[in-house]
Amino acid sequence: MTSGATAPANGTYGDLRVCQWIIMLAAAGVLILEVAITRLFSVLMYYHFGFMAISLAMFGLGASGLWLFGFEDRYPERRFRGSVAFWSMAAAVSAAAALAVILRIPITLEYSNANVGRLLLIYAALLVPFFCAGMAIAIILFRRTREVSRLYSWDLVGAAIGAVLTVALLNVFGAIATCLIAAGILAAAALLAGWSSGRLRLTAAALLVLVVGVTVVNQWVAVFPLKYLKGRPKEPVAFERWNAYSYITVQNPPGRGDLARIEIDADAATFILKDPFAAMTPEQIRASVARTWASSLPHELAGTGRVLIIGPGGGLDVVFALAWGARRIDAVELNGIIADDIMRGRYAGFSGRLYDRPDVNLVVAEGRSFVLQSRARYDHIQLTLVDTWAATAAGAFSLTENHLYTVEAFADYLAHLEDDGILSITRWNFPKPREALRLMTTAFAAAERQGIADPARHIIIASIPLPGAGLEMASFIFRRAPISRADHETVMNRLTATGGHLLYSPFERMWNAYDDFARAADRAAFIAGYEYNVTPATDDRPFFFNIIRAGDLRGLFALELESRKNNLGILNLIVVAAVSVLLVGLFFLGPLLTLRRGRDLWRMRGGVPMMSYFIAIGLGFILVEVGLIQTFVLYLGHPVHALTVILSALLVSAGAGALYSRRLSVERCRRYRGGRLAAIVGAILLAQALLPALLSATFVLPLGARVAITVLLLAPLGFLLGQPFPIGLKHVESRRHDMVPWAWGLNGAASVLGSVAAIALAMLWGYRVVVIVGAGCYALAWLCLWRSPGEPDAMAAEGAPSDVILTALRRHA
Repeated sequence: MTSGATAPANGTYGDLRVCQWIIMLAAAGVLILEVAITRLFSVLMYYHFGFMAISLAMFGLGASGLWLFGFEDRYPERRFRGSVAFWSMAAAVSAAAALAVILRIPITLEYSNANVGRLLLIYAALLVPFFCAGMAIAIILFRRTREVSRLYSWDLVGAAIGAVLTVALLNVFGAIATCLIAAGILAAAALLAGWSSGRLRLTAAALLVLVVGVTVVNQWVAVFPLKYLKGRPKEPVAFERWNAYSYITVQNPPGRGDLARIEIDADAATFILKDPFAAMTPEQIRASVARTWASSLPHELAGTGRVLIIGPGGGLDVVFALAWGARRIDAVELNGIIADDIMRGRYAGFSGRLYDRPDVNLVVAEGRSFVLQSRARYDHIQLTLVDTWAATAAGAFSLTENHLYTVEAFADYLAHLEDDGILSITRWNFPKPREALRLMTTAFAAAERQGIADPARHIIIASIPLPGAGLEMASFIFRRAPISRADHETVMNRLTATGGHLLYSPFERMWNAYDDFARAADRAAFIAGYEYNVTPATDDRPFFFNIIRAGDLRGLFALELESRKNNLGILNLIVVAAVSVLLVGLFFLGPLLTLRRGRDLWRMRGGVPMMSYFIAIGLGFILVEVGLIQTFVLYLGHPVHALTVILSALLVSAGAGALYSRRLSVERCRRYRGGRLAAIVGAILLAQALLPALLSATFVLPLGARVAITVLLLAPLGFLLGQPFPIGLKHVESRRHDMVPWAWGLNGAASVLGSVAAIALAMLWGYRVVVIVGAGCYALAWLCLWRSPGEPDAMAAEGAPSDVILTALRRHA
């Protein structure tokens, strides 16, 4: 080994056991805090910002490795446990402080200097707890590198425990209390680290008691109150509750005793009518309240048999279907708070027990999964404004993915319609067609899959203004049989009575974008040349709402507010991508130019490929993880289920793989690491080839069986994925122990870049490509091994190519 790179003692067995528990608690606390902050950002700001929060959290964890690389002399072995205790306590305190900052600063959608300044303050506050927690973990890995396999496995298992706990904590306590619980877990790690020192033990115990006390008191007295929602002061509400999906409130609008408003994450709304069938007859409902709602129009064309309503919310569409004579309604609501706590609970009497009627079957499930598992056929399948602008507990890596509006979804809907049944979807209408036009292009693609020769004859689209809102809602209707002249006349009569207008009909030439697409000789050329992205969405690229093309970001600011909300994430993605590339560049090149150890690494034979290896496996892991979560979303029935099961399965099995690598000596690690990486690449590609057929064949099984199948499918891959990092770290430790923190930091920095790259690749080419690129990253890591020699060596001779490169970089710097 080179000078200054002496490895520390391995530590006693008891010491290692304590380190295991500390690292597990820290990892669990970090993951819980990450996801809880994502939920908070969706409520306080918009769901797009949750993505940025997670990226910066990853950067904070990675930055700890860079700090330790530059200043490891400040954390000697004799102060090992004290250093870990200090940084764990700092993480707990700064987590609570960051929560206080986040809750007290309003953020809006405007891009003003003041708003940007407030965002920077929030992100700076959020960076601190993740950096401090990362320091505690990095110090343990650095000072106990010879047991890295054991410690890394506990780190992964801790993260898996955090993934499971987060959903339960959010459902029971809400996002604010969950952040405080995460701080308490970090304080518990500090108490464990400082147990051998009387002063540290007392300080950490006092901190833990304080955090627990504040968490308990906050459930009754708002020590950490919600002051702002979407940048505006929070108004009094009649009901509020959190879960892993959302933050739900109910308000009673002033002067409207006949109406209650449900808000999801302080933005998307749905309404409850007060006992409508006691106050009005079905005829009166059709003539009054339903008249100006575009979502009621399809009922005039549908039969009176069986109706499927996806996303019924407060029940308006259920009321309309009953008013038009539906004999059986299946109402599939994703959010259990809306279904059980509101419609069957607090507001059951207010709504006239709408969801307890014998002709209404309420199901709490994800709509698309319900359709895939159902054998029923319907006269009418309806979706009305089914999007919540909410980051779920699985929304860390999401930008408005929605599997309800894809080609495959439309094909599923059409397959479940009676021969004369209709599919209706209500979306906002804009002067320049976007969402409704994309519905049309998607329906054409799905209809052609179903063998419908001329989809243009099956579609009618109409728009009706929403009184007092300054908005119009477009009702898109696809009949499985061709649209008839009588259908056309029925729609026109309603539009005449409500001041609406026709957007498309096979019986009337409209001279607009809908007509142009339907009549185009080359529809693919029309889509490619259209101002907005109206390409049919697919399950592999489920970004239906992102209609801004990558080269036209200026068009984002010209969009109406309702459309801009769903497309703001693209701008945030680009900002995060730029920041991530800058940060990773600083991680990789900064220390090489400024720190003596970094300059030494350039002159060490194989040093740069060795560090590139950690970037490659960091990128690969996050890309594969994100791609697999999306693959299993439909199979497991909900993004939150997918997040919990997949993260737990991958992380626990990866922990087992890391623990297995403990059995490998440094020499065996050098010999077998290439084989491990080749096996990972093969396993990923094999999974990509086999998973679609396997999941499709077992989709009808109960949820418990599908969870078991998911775990069995992912465990072998996770076992392999858990080995490259500890094996690589053993190799680094054998050559230059002082490079261990930098390897940890580079791996974390790569996770930042990987989270951005995953979404960018998915939007451009789909999630299958994301997973394949992840496999390519592991192949790249395998190539790096050829450039990284297996034996410890001295510095390269003066004038070696790396020295020439360093000189050139210095000149440019």
